[in-house]
Amino acid sequence: MKHSAFLLPLAAFALLASSCASRPAPAPGSKVYSGAKESAYRQGYHRGFQDGRRGRDDDYERFHYEYSKATEDAYERGYDLGYEAGEDQADANAEIKDRVYEDGEEAGQADAESGRSPYYQRHEHKYSPATESDFRKGYTKGYREGREN
Repeated sequence: MKHSAFLLPLAAFALLASSCASRPAPAPGSKVYSGAKESAYRQGYHRGFQDGRRGRDDDYERFHYEYSKATEDAYERGYDLGYEAGEDQADANAEIKDRVYEDGEEAGQADAESGRSPYYQRHEHKYSPATESDFRKGYTKGYREGREN
C-alpha cells in the first residue's frame, strides 16, 4: 500500500512531463496549422521570440535541424512572428530600464542636494529586483552630480 501511494503521483508526474516535452507551448496564430506543421510553427515562434528578445540576427535557418522541407514554411512563419514579438518585448524592457535609471538619477540628486548620505535602498519602492542595478547606477550618477552643484 505504501508503494502504490508513492508510485501513483510519480507515474502522474512522468506522464505530465513527457507530454510537456513533446510540443512547445501554444503560440499566437498556431491554430492555422495542424499536426507537424503546427508543432513546427510553435517551435519556430519560440525560437524567434528568444532571438528577437536577445537581439540576435533573425535567421531561422540556424535551426534547420528542427524542421523538415514539409514544415519549413510553417517554421519560418512562426519564427518571423515570434522574432517581432521578442523585439517588442526587448524594447518594452529597455524603456522600463531607462525610466528606472532616470528615477534613480533624480533620487540620487535630491538626496545629495538635501545633504543625505548616499543610500539608494531608501528608495526601494521605486525599483524591482530586476531593475535594481539600473536604479543604483542612475542614483550613483545623480548623487555625484548633486554634490557638484
